[in-house]
Amino acid sequence: MDKRHDVEPSSAEARPSFVRRHKVALTVLAVLAVVAGVGAIALSVAVHERQEQEQLGLGAVAEPGIPKELATSDGKTGAFTTEIEFTTMADNAGHRVATEVAWDDDWFFQDSTVYNHELATTCSVLSAVANSESAYFQAGSTAPAYMENALAALGFEEVSTASYQYRSEVWDEIVDFFAGADDVVAYSVALKHITSSQGEHKTLYLISIRGSYGSEWLSDVNMGDAAAYQMDDIDHEGFMRSANEIIEDLEERVTEEAGDKGTDDIALLFCGHSRGAATANLAASYADDMTQGLRVLAPRESIYCYTFATPEVTTMPNVGDELYNNIFNIMNPSDLVPRLPLASWGYARYGRDLWLPGVGDEAFDAHYDEMRAAFKENTGAESPYVPQDRERVDKLVDDLGREIPDVDDLASAGGIAALVHDLLADVNPMQVLYGHYPNVYIAWMQAIDADGLRV
Repeated sequence: MDKRHDVEPSSAEARPSFVRRHKVALTVLAVLAVVAGVGAIALSVAVHERQEQEQLGLGAVAEPGIPKELATSDGKTGAFTTEIEFTTMADNAGHRVATEVAWDDDWFFQDSTVYNHELATTCSVLSAVANSESAYFQAGSTAPAYMENALAALGFEEVSTASYQYRSEVWDEIVDFFAGADDVVAYSVALKHITSSQGEHKTLYLISIRGSYGSEWLSDVNMGDAAAYQMDDIDHEGFMRSANEIIEDLEERVTEEAGDKGTDDIALLFCGHSRGAATANLAASYADDMTQGLRVLAPRESIYCYTFATPEVTTMPNVGDELYNNIFNIMNPSDLVPRLPLASWGYARYGRDLWLPGVGDEAFDAHYDEMRAAFKENTGAESPYVPQDRERVDKLVDDLGREIPDVDDLASAGGIAALVHDLLADVNPMQVLYGHYPNVYIAWMQAIDADGLRV
């Protein structure tokens, strides 16, 4: 009986099949390359066109119309309370919430180096409003102009939120990413002519700065290179560029307002949360620096600054100088953001650091229930943050400082691996983020007084 055996095809017989498959693969790769090339060209053209639109002031949501209180210039003066509306991160829908704030024009005739808890609490709310304002500048949005309405309720006569244009749409964030133009920030500048109870007059500029948004997150990690500036120490570059934009804007506004009168009767109030806090911290320090030179925006005693969840912003050694004693940075010990970039890398903040109550502090036990009640009253939801995260954050910072001893080590493969390992091993990133919420800061500020803060 014949036995049949499977016979391997000759190489000549196998080659056509191999070649066919090879040609198909090459064809697919060629098509993908063409598609990628066309896509890259189309994206480049679209980015260029959007940049041209921005230069011409076209294709963006216009600034809001002037609220009645602003249009008639009959805003509130003196001391009063009013309700301010904003949004909350504690709800995925970002529903509208409101809380009552205090205001007193006399605050800005008092020593700016003395901590004012009422003013700080109002600034914590205005910092949250700065984040809410972005929704108005998205095409098709029905969101109100939160900042214009809030500042009108506080008696301001002029409000500009022009910087939110081209910085609030998803497409504009994509454009900034590809254009490398993410070292920006959105902010409001408002003007109010104020009179003290003693009859003194000043012109107050309020600058409330938005937190991280879209591609601006990339700027948060742009710490810069001191060698590029031929300096041993340097301010965080991403925050520095944003602060410089604000200072340049103020220079134009103050020059126009002051005219030949000089700036002795000008007052400045800076506030912000997170990235907004970092930018406010630097901008206020620059305004303080300017009081030592020929170009003065305002007298140092008339420069006020309250920041919340403030990252470390500089490696300069003079952050604690008396010149910056009018800057107050308020942080939650369960919040990781104020601990970055690491102090062990040489980073710090200008001015004075004040800490909200944390687990283990006497003020925490005395006021935690009040804080939770204030959060629920403001937002309609239970406070989601976990105060016990303070211990996890402390451990994470210690571990990172030991495993990544220098900022240059962060960019290494080992540094990135250590960062990822420690983040996943020691903390729940989403849970820790709750302690960063603006509404948590607001509720704590409402629940305590100045004595509840820890230096």
